[in-house]
Amino acid sequence: MLGEALRNGISKGDGLDDNTVITIADQINHNLDTLRQSSSSMRLEVASLNHMAGLAAMRRSDNETASAYLRVSLQLLPEDHWQSSYRLSLKLYIATAKVACSSGYMDKSDAALKVIFKEATSLEDKLEAYYLYVNLLHSQERGEEAHMTCQDVLAQLGEKVPEYVTPEESKKMIQETIMIISGLSEEKLLKLKEADENSQTVMRFIGLMGTVSYFSKPELLPYLNLRSIQLTMENGLCKYSLTGLVGISIVLCNVTTLPKECVQLGYKIGALGMAMLQSHFEYSELKSCVNHAYSYVLQHSDPVQNCAERARKGYGFGITSGDTVFAFLNANGEIRYSILAGANLPDLLRETDKYLALIGNHGNTLSRSYMLVYRETISALIDNGENTSLTTTTENGEKEVANDAIYLDRQSDTLSFHKVLQSFWLGYHDRCYHYSEKLLETKDSGKHHRLVTLFYHGLNSFVLLRKGKFTKRCAQVYKIAHSALKEAEELSRWNYRNKVNLLVAEKYSFQGYNKEARNSYGAAIMSARSSKFFHEQGLACELAAFHCQRTGDLEQARKFFDQARTCYKKWGSSVKVESISNEIEQLSFSESVAVEVQIGTD
Repeated sequence: MLGEALRNGISKGDGLDDNTVITIADQINHNLDTLRQSSSSMRLEVASLNHMAGLAAMRRSDNETASAYLRVSLQLLPEDHWQSSYRLSLKLYIATAKVACSSGYMDKSDAALKVIFKEATSLEDKLEAYYLYVNLLHSQERGEEAHMTCQDVLAQLGEKVPEYVTPEESKKMIQETIMIISGLSEEKLLKLKEADENSQTVMRFIGLMGTVSYFSKPELLPYLNLRSIQLTMENGLCKYSLTGLVGISIVLCNVTTLPKECVQLGYKIGALGMAMLQSHFEYSELKSCVNHAYSYVLQHSDPVQNCAERARKGYGFGITSGDTVFAFLNANGEIRYSILAGANLPDLLRETDKYLALIGNHGNTLSRSYMLVYRETISALIDNGENTSLTTTTENGEKEVANDAIYLDRQSDTLSFHKVLQSFWLGYHDRCYHYSEKLLETKDSGKHHRLVTLFYHGLNSFVLLRKGKFTKRCAQVYKIAHSALKEAEELSRWNYRNKVNLLVAEKYSFQGYNKEARNSYGAAIMSARSSKFFHEQGLACELAAFHCQRTGDLEQARKFFDQARTCYKKWGSSVKVESISNEIEQLSFSESVAVEVQIGTD
């Protein structure tokens, strides 16, 4: 009786908060068997109530409870519900698809979406389903299918996207985009009219297609960016215009052939887009997506630790809003930036394994393939995978499989980059040279990957030069690395100053300029410490120790080795701590031999 009385309150059309809706639904649902025998109008009313309760639970990120309410709602619909209760059916199926996707039940989500594609009577009614479907495909690395779906939807909306854009066309499009955005300001954008609904939908799917293309067809990004800003200037402003500005800034900051001025413009435009989104629009459903995209801009200017923290927050935005696709991409970003920042490796390994478990439950092969690469690097840096590799035998005596087909085939750029990191820190100098050259030859490799690779490639080249290997190329590498990192330092002293100082120190050491080398090593140590890069502080101390060894200053070499070992302990790298301990032991042996020789001479 109480439940029925509460249901009568709803029928009056009173505005109810989430707590009240859930309370009423719980009371009514105690009598489901009776309800199934009630009139069709009452069943539809209770079905609508459970739909409302399901949405309320989704807003609380309580997907299990939301699924229960939605199941009740679907059970109460009549057999001909797509004809007799079309709007409610449409809303229920899209909610079911969303909550299933957020919960990791991709097959259930896919099934609900396929029903919408079959039963919905207009493109407008299918748009939300198409948007979710493309994200689902993207998360499962079905990039071609995701791309074609976007292309088909845009064609139905009157927007034709080319199959391919040549490098020459891309260059012209980037220049045209730069001309349009160079004079943009918040004041100018706010003077634009509001975009109509169709234009907003087109820009929304262009943005989605850009996300997919970043991974599958990067050559299309300049075209999609240009169309986004053209539509904004022609048809008006909306939140998707501003996410489009963030997309433009990604291209300007990461295309390797563009000059420093383009990176600066990209940073300015990205900041403008983000500021206007936060000040003038409600964009909670886009927060995780935009946060992930913007990190590709900030990595060139902000401290890399801040990028990791921003990605961690982006993960939270995604989980809260039910956008697990971008939640997990943000998780990838957090781990990637944390590796580069020199975060404590055992802590990072635990965080990575936590994410991998969640990603595995959701069947997100896109994020999983990247996360496995990062995990392999963390494991290698801790103990060369001796006790931390995923292929280590588990307590159950079974082997966990890391090297699946997706892992091996994903993104040669990312794989090469992490092979550079692993081989450099483990002392595999020829291998580091090979993977550095491989990545630098790749046209589509990102600018940030290239900058970090050039740093390690430059340092590694001096090791090879001392061994007489690849002498002509290694002599060139320093100049290229120094020039690129010096330019990057102008945008972010925090991230790059220590790297420039260490490269210069190695050059002076190689050339035999002892005083200049020591000064530069000292500057590299201080700037790395200031930026909280414990791993690179340790590296600068280690290389300074080797320099002192070469010049015969064994006492100072020992001090630098001790400092390096302390830094590597903070980093959590057992393999580096062991390596430095061996160097100290050998140094002690050399000192004792020297003393014995001196005594014998006396």
